[in-house]
Amino acid sequence: MDAIDITAEFVSYNSASQLSNASLSKAIAKRMRQAGLTVERVDYRDANGELKVSLVGKKGRGTGGLALMGHSDVVPADGWATDPFKLTAKNGRLYGRGSADMKGSVACMIATAAAFSAKDLKRPVYVVVTADEETTSGGARAVLNRSKTLKSSRVRYGIIGEPTLLDVVYAHKGAFKVEATAKGRATHSSTGRGVNANHLMIPFLNDMLGLINRVENDPAYRNNTFDPPHCTWNIVMGDGDTASNVTARESRATINARPMPDQDWNPIQKKVERLGQKHGVKVNVGYELQPLYTPPASRIIREALKVTGKRKPKTVAYGTDGMIFGKAMELVVMGPGSIQQAHKTDEWIARDQLHKGVDAFARMVSRFCIEDPE
Repeated sequence: MDAIDITAEFVSYNSASQLSNASLSKAIAKRMRQAGLTVERVDYRDANGELKVSLVGKKGRGTGGLALMGHSDVVPADGWATDPFKLTAKNGRLYGRGSADMKGSVACMIATAAAFSAKDLKRPVYVVVTADEETTSGGARAVLNRSKTLKSSRVRYGIIGEPTLLDVVYAHKGAFKVEATAKGRATHSSTGRGVNANHLMIPFLNDMLGLINRVENDPAYRNNTFDPPHCTWNIVMGDGDTASNVTARESRATINARPMPDQDWNPIQKKVERLGQKHGVKVNVGYELQPLYTPPASRIIREALKVTGKRKPKTVAYGTDGMIFGKAMELVVMGPGSIQQAHKTDEWIARDQLHKGVDAFARMVSRFCIEDPE
């Protein structure tokens, strides 16, 4: 099986996270079966009622082995010079939404599984493809909680194939998300009788900026192995585009922070809740996803360094489904393509990265499923 051909097929589906990925998942499942994997489908409906599908494939008998893990959703594609859903080759680059993040990597995983005969595998190889990695990691959560294949596998080691140029990543940041809502009363602004929800939200966010500044400079919330070495925060807000002569009925803000391993965020959550009470703003912690940390001495990290020829493992500032799957297994983040291309207009992956991805994944499968299975 050719990873470039598979990438082209997968890119042709618009699987932006706000849409259903069911059609693409059907195509992925077909490719997985062609590669000799048995396939389990894990469905759910997202908050907007869209059908989301995650897949768990297995090749070989028994338990243990190695899991190759990716996602099928992508971010939206706007402003492209070419058709974002047609893989376009130019000067050694393959352009298309998801080519780097991470349909190309998923294609490499399937091509890798196809290269091994089930009878030669002493331990099984798994290919896991999730939905909604770009938003809530809902697909990973559904797989972890409901997949019969994964629950019975006792698989200890996995590869999250995010685009790292095949650098070996042992840790990344997590996610701490707060939804804040202020309620007002809409009237014509000239009457003076309304309650502007923004006037409640603004003092709350002003105090939040003070808290953010304190956390960023607190040694307890810094880690110099990361770049940047502090938790980064992002605030987005809106009032539904209220007209300037109407007092805003509702104001919403989403606050997203990226904690690092071994940090206690309970005190921060309590401070955020107290600020909400102070300003009459309803605060809800939407989710908290734990940072990924795999000890550099873990076998999965050591073997990845040997396979790739890299000198030392790294950390990254972004997150992956490792925030979910890291609860169940030891993971390395390692995949073809560059994170610098992820989410960009005219996203691309170098053609040779796909070949290197198949080679690296195949070497890892050999080590964990044939040469020295545990």
